Amino acid sequence: MPFPRLAHAPLLLAPLLVLCPACTECGGCGTPDDTPPPTPAYDIWELEPNDDGCCPDYLGTTYAGDAFVIGGHIRDDFYDPFDGFGLTSGEPHDVEFFLEPVAASADLDFGVWDPYLGQFVLLWESPYATESGRFTVSGTFEDYQLVVMSYSGDAEYRLSVWIDPPTFLHLTADEPHVEKIARPKALAAYGTAAQGPASED
Repeated sequence: MPFPRLAHAPLLLAPLLVLCPACTECGGCGTPDDTPPPTPAYDIWELEPNDDGCCPDYLGTTYAGDAFVIGGHIRDDFYDPFDGFGLTSGEPHDVEFFLEPVAASADLDFGVWDPYLGQFVLLWESPYATESGRFTVSGTFEDYQLVVMSYSGDAEYRLSVWIDPPTFLHLTADEPHVEKIARPKALAAYGTAAQGPASED
């Protein structure tokens, strides 16, 4: 099932095809095999270092109606295991997201880090390439971090984020998948400044 907000993309493209019918005719424009993919558009590109809960890329204060796309590159080893993005809620709101690898095969995961508790409070770690979901930030001026990680594969990624009025119905994420217990770097390592491989013990 396509991600709800992205499912309307063909409807957005339809007027362009009406205005430019020649765009639908390929006459000599090459085959799909030799046509490069379109360049993804990002509002924000990650800045390293952002691999630790102490120092994410801080993006500002979020309000209902905000929407942005974050781009970056992640690895599945201890050199670049996390990309964190810090936000502050300007009001209670829901956050909807869609995380996908770009032109790469990778199993990406997504977490919400609470800097006050010093831990992940929500995790989406399905065995698939993409992750999508929705969660509620229930307070005003609450700091929270969006964290991208790779369970397997190095990849450029695109993280689309939409901020909506609060429903208070999305306070939990999916249950962890058993096959993902042994990660390249322990999730707890995001809360430390330690370098090098981390033990899962």
